[in-house]
Amino acid sequence: MHIKTILLLLFISSFLYSQNILKNEYYIKNDFVMLSDVVHSAKTNDKKLFSLETDRHTIRVKTRELVKLLKKNGYSGYVSKHRGYIQFTKRSPINRKKIITKIRKLYKTKYNSITIKNISVQPNVYLEKLPSSYTVHFEEKSYLSNKGVLYIKTQERRKIFFHYLVNAKVGIYQAKRDIRKGTHLENRNCQKKSIMLDKFWAMPVQDINKHQYQSKYNIRAGRTITMRNVTGLDLVRRGSRINVFMGDENMQISFLAKALQNGELGETINVLNREGRKIKVVVTGKNRAEVR
Repeated sequence: MHIKTILLLLFISSFLYSQNILKNEYYIKNDFVMLSDVVHSAKTNDKKLFSLETDRHTIRVKTRELVKLLKKNGYSGYVSKHRGYIQFTKRSPINRKKIITKIRKLYKTKYNSITIKNISVQPNVYLEKLPSSYTVHFEEKSYLSNKGVLYIKTQERRKIFFHYLVNAKVGIYQAKRDIRKGTHLENRNCQKKSIMLDKFWAMPVQDINKHQYQSKYNIRAGRTITMRNVTGLDLVRRGSRINVFMGDENMQISFLAKALQNGELGETINVLNREGRKIKVVVTGKNRAEVR
């Protein structure tokens, strides 16, 4: 019974794979929908399917009606994942270069390793042209996703909204195996991968070699490591003996002390010297600190 179920699922998936999947929305150049707007190979034998109403820039067509019309014109095997309607939207003839440049800059700034293939931008309403002067604004943490909404603000403080899609690959780190809390992240337990940008719940860790991290929680094998999962590496551990340095350029002395706290690079912690006196020091390296 189990084998039959698997075979049936494989058959269904292969059947669906062989179908031409209709999109939920198509963008058109004119005030009418051409066959080639849906079937790109139909350009040599093209024909008009629907017309937009006067002063309208969108048209919604029943999915069933569109499938029948395609079949009538010799293009069978088309299916849709979206029940109900498929929308056709007239593409605004605006220059998107400035907006695309801003999107590209945002993602390039946030990701050390990113390869952007293309960026598409569409206004939420039909626009014949853009204002002569405007600024571009993003939603908070929009760079964590490959798609989002932004708006431009005109000199009159009017907001015009757009939605965009970024087709890109980014470099991330995944756990090679289960990593326990407090473990130093390094190439032995992490591996760098390039994946398609989709959606992150938090910023992925960019470079475990340049910045020293340790796991803040247990991390399962195969999980993408984000900044929520890590904290700065403790160069000093509570209870350990460390070398403390004090002085100036002309004279410097050192002594051993007991760390009373964990400490990251540059962090101020309390230590206990041999006389039992508590001193504040700044962590400068592995089991090293300075009195400042």
